[in-house]
Amino acid sequence: MMKLWEPVSIRGMELKNRLILLATHLGYCDEDGVVTDRLVDFYSARARHGPGLIIVGGCYTEHLGMSSPTMIGISRDDHIVGLQKLSEAIHSYDVPVAAQLYHAGRYVHSLILGEQAVSASATKNRLTRETARPLSIDEIHETASNFGKAARRAKQAGFDAVEIIGSAGYIINQFLAKATNLREDEYGGDLEARAKFALEVVGSVRKSVGRGFPILYRMSGQDFVPDGLTLDDNKIIAPLLCRAGVDCLNVTGGWHETRVPQITMNVPRGYFAYLAEGIADVVSVPVVACNRINSVTIAEHILSRGKIQLIGMSRGFIADPELPTKARTGQQRLTRPCIGCNQGCLDRAFMIEPVTCAINPLAGFESEKSLGPKGSGHIAVVGGGPAGMEASRVLALRGFRVVLFEQHNKLGGLLNLAARIPGRGEFAAYVRYMERELGALGVEINLNTAATSELLCEGNFDCVICATGTVAGAPAIDGVESAHVTTAYDVLSLGLDNLGVVAVIGGQALGCYTALALVSKAEKVYVFDADEMIGVDLGRTSRWVILQQLRARGVELNANARVVEIDPKYITVFQDGKYRHVKAKTVVVATRPQPKDRLFMQLKRKGIRVESVGSMVKSMKLLEVIHSTFEFTSKLGL
Repeated sequence: MMKLWEPVSIRGMELKNRLILLATHLGYCDEDGVVTDRLVDFYSARARHGPGLIIVGGCYTEHLGMSSPTMIGISRDDHIVGLQKLSEAIHSYDVPVAAQLYHAGRYVHSLILGEQAVSASATKNRLTRETARPLSIDEIHETASNFGKAARRAKQAGFDAVEIIGSAGYIINQFLAKATNLREDEYGGDLEARAKFALEVVGSVRKSVGRGFPILYRMSGQDFVPDGLTLDDNKIIAPLLCRAGVDCLNVTGGWHETRVPQITMNVPRGYFAYLAEGIADVVSVPVVACNRINSVTIAEHILSRGKIQLIGMSRGFIADPELPTKARTGQQRLTRPCIGCNQGCLDRAFMIEPVTCAINPLAGFESEKSLGPKGSGHIAVVGGGPAGMEASRVLALRGFRVVLFEQHNKLGGLLNLAARIPGRGEFAAYVRYMERELGALGVEINLNTAATSELLCEGNFDCVICATGTVAGAPAIDGVESAHVTTAYDVLSLGLDNLGVVAVIGGQALGCYTALALVSKAEKVYVFDADEMIGVDLGRTSRWVILQQLRARGVELNANARVVEIDPKYITVFQDGKYRHVKAKTVVVATRPQPKDRLFMQLKRKGIRVESVGSMVKSMKLLEVIHSTFEFTSKLGL
């Protein structure tokens, strides 16, 4: 048996396996922090498949700690009824549940609070661009006390444990780190003094819940910010926390404002497990490893090294609630993998929008969306990109006989090109999953087959779904038809090299990804876009990573720069009110693509029932493509 499925105990709380569904801010509560049916449905769908433990949260312990009005509230006694409903729903599947006790400190925006945020000291926060006020000594005591009161409410609501969040740059981290703790009283100074608040919080929680109730503590193994805590610092703090009453340490990476990527796609799978293993060297309590662990294979590999006892996942469960069941029943290959794109989860959380998943359209809509009624009929899907694969999947699940046509030698469409970009390889994992899923569903897949209108008419299909995507657009620039001008699609798919100096026209996602792919094949790469910013359509939590990669590789990014002419040896750019020439051996057009709708129009003229999905309808991100395709095909009737 895999070690992952072995039982483990945390201060008498029995876990049937070592896989923990970690706390994730979902944004499903009402604006008073009250648990909703949507939240209960989300966790019920995942509890049904038996993780060893579910941690819900963050649950804000007081008004000042609430970074979003739709977080789970545990700050008042009237929150208990909803919390009890949640714990009972999870317990109905014989899964223990913990509440994460949360206080964001200076990460709270004043527009949400209606007042100035609080912290250890008056330091400016890069995320909110505001300066928090320091807590007084009396307020520090009250804040610690409120953690204890919140823990008592969790116990009253039937939770089996609590987790104190002391990571990610939240209030406890703000007291621990020199970067944010400039105090000169008993709560500031050396590491031991800066740890005083954290230990008081743990003590308050322990006093409130009693000796037999498990307390977990989520810590940053390393802060990855200037004057933040290092792993060596945390090796000093971890034993102090355990002596104060902590029964399990959940070790993550840095703060939200770190410039070291933590959970984006370019981070190798399981990369930060070394932080948990470092903490495990100095404590005797169970330790949880997490961050970019999206498969049981990675989890088992980490456990097999023998240092840590538990694995934490969050987004893996958002992508596929059935992850544990599929792994235990030999269907691991059919697990929908989290690809670390952040489009549905972290990007939306930072925009204070409900969390979903780019590749799982049911995430967060467990009771609102369904596959629709069973159907019968013969349907052709043209195009094997993300829209075509999702349409085929949904229609096959509904019972239709589906034939998928793809003109190239493999499925995936533009995701195959995206997967070639440095740090974007997880797109290929999604394509491989969909290939296996469609095979298991019995979809007839025809590769290397151009679906002409004649072919489709001969097939006598009841309906044709066009998911033909887009073709490269040609901007109105003099010289765009020159021999040394190519498109982003072609330069990526053909693997061209010896490109010399490259000018990429278009600085949105396509242009940024293209520039990343070409750096190793060019003398120099320039990106030009007429917009005020480069990468405006990249997700909020991924954009800075992509731009960081581009700059680190020497790509010159030019915003407010309009290319007006292309000559054989240079391009002419209008920027900062003047024209300049930039020498370029290769010019790559990466402007907004155009819908590939010729087949659709031909079938319309022939009176064939034809529908369109995906980017052929309009330009969309992956999340919008998958969700809109699901919405349409789940309701399609014949």
